[in-house]
Amino acid sequence: MQSTIQDAQLGVARILRHAARVTAAAPVVTRTTAGRSRVRLGEVAARAGRLADALRRRGVGPGNVVASYASATQEHLEAYLAIPGMGAVLHTLNIRLHEGQLADMAVEADDRVVLVDGALADRFAALAPRLAGGRVRLVIVTGSDVPDRFPGLDVETVGYEALLGEGEPVVDWPDPRENTAAVLCYTGGTTGRPKGVAYSHRSLWLQAASLCTVNSLGIGAEETILPAVPFYHVNGWGIPYAAMMAGAGLVLPGTQFQPSVLNPLLDEEAVTLAAGVPTIWSDVLAARKAAALPPPPYLRRLSMGGAPVPDSLVAAWGSLGVATSNAWGMTETSSMSAIGPSSTEVAQPGRVVCGLEIRVASLEGEVLPSDGRTPGEIQIRGPWVASHYYRQEGNDGFQDGWLRTGDIGLVDGDGRVALTDRLKDAIKSGGEWIPSLPLEEAIRAHPSVRDVAVIAMPDERWQERPLALVVAEPDFDPADVARFLDGRVTRWWIPAHWARVDELPRTTVGKADKAGMRASLAAGEFAIEPVSAPTVSSEAPHVRSARGSSAAQAKSRG
Repeated sequence: MQSTIQDAQLGVARILRHAARVTAAAPVVTRTTAGRSRVRLGEVAARAGRLADALRRRGVGPGNVVASYASATQEHLEAYLAIPGMGAVLHTLNIRLHEGQLADMAVEADDRVVLVDGALADRFAALAPRLAGGRVRLVIVTGSDVPDRFPGLDVETVGYEALLGEGEPVVDWPDPRENTAAVLCYTGGTTGRPKGVAYSHRSLWLQAASLCTVNSLGIGAEETILPAVPFYHVNGWGIPYAAMMAGAGLVLPGTQFQPSVLNPLLDEEAVTLAAGVPTIWSDVLAARKAAALPPPPYLRRLSMGGAPVPDSLVAAWGSLGVATSNAWGMTETSSMSAIGPSSTEVAQPGRVVCGLEIRVASLEGEVLPSDGRTPGEIQIRGPWVASHYYRQEGNDGFQDGWLRTGDIGLVDGDGRVALTDRLKDAIKSGGEWIPSLPLEEAIRAHPSVRDVAVIAMPDERWQERPLALVVAEPDFDPADVARFLDGRVTRWWIPAHWARVDELPRTTVGKADKAGMRASLAAGEFAIEPVSAPTVSSEAPHVRSARGSSAAQAKSRG
């Protein structure tokens, strides 16, 4: 039997029509170099129509790729609507990657046009000469200071507002086929060469709709959202499309995500929901405390992801009346895939969202029990999860239709996920895994530790042992911290080697750069302090073989 339901395509054009006709009154505030701009979503949709028509007149057609070198701005939001809406593909360049990597991506993606945020024009100038060998034929620059040309890239450069003047408003947006590509985003390259993920119109729609459900972010028309997330990072975690779908207000920080930018926006723009990596919200909180600022008057919820959320950060925001949630996802899963309320009593990050399926498997691919006790690599599948990488041969990273995430963790019978480490970051000591995330959380609880990262250090006897890199208070004593850990973690996890650092290096998306830390260790750049406390070596890995896995012990200890 065939259904009696209309055969309608899901995708960005449908969101755009909805934004123009239904949620048009939603506010969009953007921080700019000149202050703040304020428009309504209906105006954003109208300008997106002019952009699409102008690009069409310039020869951009369905399937052509338009790159963006921008962050969280109104113009980027307009491109998010216009380019996929017209059937072309938006390629969001991660402005923090090396110019060589970006140039390789531009060639692989066959970029024809590049939209450049005027505030980033000086940085784009370093990339421009590397694009000369590709197919870029037009550069569009936002703002009033538009160069005639970028040195080394002899193609036409036009101002964004001048380009919009060439187009007419698009009244009716035909739907592209929902399984065609809409947005192209590359992984951060922390596990090797960045890999492309081409999101379909359907996947973007479904993921945005998922974010609007109560068991996810619960985005609705009553929210005003501050995404402290660059739009090039997994589509801004999907928040732009979800907000436009729901009619929520958006407060965009532009290219700056420092506390000096975010705190005034939180206080003055009636922000009710904000999202970003934990480092950002830790810095924001510290700045508020230093300035003796009261709690943000309207902020009720924070969603954090991209890195482990310290219990102390959850408690600090909770004391201000702000509830926090932990989200887990990755470029390959269109961002948020599991989400739940933050709590020192609840395993991070939460329950898998409806529409996705999740399991654990051994490194050899054997499916393991989802019993909340058996650790393994997290695998995931669903209608907004990648099935392969863009223009790459082979099936590396996938198994029988499941994405191998590279995350080690546990899944219980109710679909709740508890992550214990990244596969590449776990420490293999004496044939057993030491998960770095719960060990870092325990170390971070000591009052002399401001921040910490644990990496593997080569060891002649045990192959690897944990090295703790600590951003410390003046009274930090590694032996005291080692004694503090006894009884809080399994004894043989306790590091015998410590090093003080001024700050932890971060990746382009704010995560601790453990690959960089391992390189620094190999280069002998750390001043390592050994600790001979008896708790460090009093329990060897092989002694605990009958006591259950390290990840399971981490779970049982909360």
